Amino acid sequence: MTVEILYEKAYLYGDEFNAEYLRRCLPDAEFVCTDLQDKPYFADHTPDIIYMGATTERNQLRIIDALMPYKDRLAQLIEDGVHILFTGNSVDVLGEYIHVLEVDNKTENTYKALGLFPCHVDLVMNKRFFCSILGNGCGSDIIGFKTQFGHTYDLPEEYGFITVERGTGICPGAKLEGIHKNNLYATYIIGPLLVMNPKFTKFFLESAGADVKIPFEDVALKAYEIRLAEFKDPKRTGIG
Repeated sequence: MTVEILYEKAYLYGDEFNAEYLRRCLPDAEFVCTDLQDKPYFADHTPDIIYMGATTERNQLRIIDALMPYKDRLAQLIEDGVHILFTGNSVDVLGEYIHVLEVDNKTENTYKALGLFPCHVDLVMNKRFFCSILGNGCGSDIIGFKTQFGHTYDLPEEYGFITVERGTGICPGAKLEGIHKNNLYATYIIGPLLVMNPKFTKFFLESAGADVKIPFEDVALKAYEIRLAEFKDPKRTGIG
């Protein structure tokens, strides 16, 4: 099994621990780490899993530039059912464009994204959004946290990933969070998504054909159930 980790050196918000958790869950897999100056491994090969995490908005544009020559190849891998996981604001690169309102609230710029899904991102640089989230996806409850400047708009419901029970979806007012097509899963939930959600982690990796070894699985599941009860507690504030 081969896992490609895209641009790990640029990750924020603990998303590097998603990459590390993959290594610990798949100790026998081959991991290929692609840097910004590298040609992606997936351009000439078909990895079993591709992962990319959150980064700064500046690096986000650099990543779009780096992936643009391979957008058709990435689209084909999605169609072919390769398992792909994008977390944090890496979701933003998948739409048609990113519209940015800069800090001074006057300067506006629009940047072309990969155009893999019929949606766009509105990003306001002086208005950080944060929330906790509780929802359901792939047959299990999913919990986590989101921190971002942008939201995705106009995504058709057929591509929704998580049905939100508490918290905010892919944009204010939306009841669906993230993007899902075939075996692509993209969510604004920041790291460590995989550590906090061992049931989803096991589902994702086993559906990719992996022999999964969740580290300290009993403890991870117990911690998940405790957090899940807290997130479902109607007295808990900050979730919505």
